[in-house]
Amino acid sequence: METKQCTACGQEKPQSAFTKRAGKSGRRGTCRSCMRRRKRETTAVDSLFHADSGSAAEASASGSGLTVAVAVAVGQASTAETRAAVAVTNTETASAASAASETSPPSRTRKRKRKRRRGRYNKAARLRKQQDTDQPAEVSEAQTPVRPPDRVIKQIQGSFTFATSVLNDRGRGHIRLRGYRETGKRWSTVIPTEMAVRMVEEGAAGIINSGMIHKLYTKSDFRLLILQRDDYICRYCGKFGDTIDHVMPKSKGGLSSPANCVCACSECNLKKADKLDFVNNDDF
Repeated sequence: METKQCTACGQEKPQSAFTKRAGKSGRRGTCRSCMRRRKRETTAVDSLFHADSGSAAEASASGSGLTVAVAVAVGQASTAETRAAVAVTNTETASAASAASETSPPSRTRKRKRKRRRGRYNKAARLRKQQDTDQPAEVSEAQTPVRPPDRVIKQIQGSFTFATSVLNDRGRGHIRLRGYRETGKRWSTVIPTEMAVRMVEEGAAGIINSGMIHKLYTKSDFRLLILQRDDYICRYCGKFGDTIDHVMPKSKGGLSSPANCVCACSECNLKKADKLDFVNNDDF
């Protein structure tokens, strides 16, 4: 078996204990075990240099000459001497770092940023705001609500017809419905032919052609149209109302049309829910 002497430890070792040179057939002069040991010792010295970049680095500045000498000795001195020098350096650096940490002022801890809670979701903030006002919340709720001024509601402009005999789905079973949002953006969808006929008959849409109808009001304009038509009076109790109720509930096939919607107060609207024969029996 061919052997080779290691340049680091001076021992005769087989050539398989040495790494190959890149692009050459020869072997390196340092064995694998010595190379690994040298790498560990170099890493330990480097970690001591970069342990503390602040006050610990200033405290250990006086011993930097000894540390550099140890770093040079790692590559040239014997293994026993290198280990002893590294141990001495570790002890001195650790003592210097501990002394620097005792003399240095304590670092400030970063406060945790509190998440801001919006006022409309903070019930306590709303209660405090009501208490700070001149009139308490009970008095303000007991006051009669003021009816907002009327606004002229105009239909969507277009050449519409309202004769349902014009509609023809050509066997498809659906008619295309079109409309406008409050932002002016156009939308469209398909609805069953029976629903399209009912929307035209109940005054919610107009016919563009045999296969398409168009809603006459936007969502916000339709709400104001019903409230102004009923003079903001609840149909069930006669009090002030500012909500819209579907006489035929939407869950049972009712449509959002002028013929199927009436003005209602919030209490009656909640009591009626999806009932068909709702009667308010409270004494007012």
